[in-house]
Amino acid sequence: MTTDTGQPDLTDAALIGAFGSGERWAADELYRRCARRLFGLGLRLLGNSGQAEDLVRDTFLRMRRTAGSYDPARGSADTWALLQARSLALDALRRRTAERRTLARPPRQPPGPQRSRPGNLAVTGDLTRHGRTALARLTPGQRTALELAYFGGKTAAQVARIQGIPAGVARSRIRAALLRLHRSPAAGDAAGREPAGDGADGR
Repeated sequence: MTTDTGQPDLTDAALIGAFGSGERWAADELYRRCARRLFGLGLRLLGNSGQAEDLVRDTFLRMRRTAGSYDPARGSADTWALLQARSLALDALRRRTAERRTLARPPRQPPGPQRSRPGNLAVTGDLTRHGRTALARLTPGQRTALELAYFGGKTAAQVARIQGIPAGVARSRIRAALLRLHRSPAAGDAAGREPAGDGADGR
């Protein structure tokens, strides 16, 4: 008996081992068996097809790296693949939540007892001005990606399509913008510093 790829019928352990060794037929067989279910899981957990496709790709990359850890006693290759995908999807959801919390976090204020002092009020006003101008400090690509993602409700895949860039670049722009916004209250000493120029990892 053979698989659909023309190879002898193998145990799941042998199939995963061949996949980890770089055998193309093993990758094809695993993709045939698992891709549709992985995509369905991603669609259910992440909510859009672009991120579900990313999840399928990332799951196969992780399976390739961790093929040696597969234990057939703990489940079939299909079950192992789904567990890997679920772990990656939950990580993505945690990152999404953390990024939104970072964006919504108000600028840090001086300790309460100091707020009544005129000098400290001036400092507070300065920090507020930095918060208001934080978006202006972003590069055009970062600002547009952030506005589309968090004010327009777009996913990274949709941002990528709108901006005509790879999805990985869109995610990098959003992360870079969030980091810059998060750090903006502490930027008082560098108010005149120009933002970093556009680059492939965070334009």
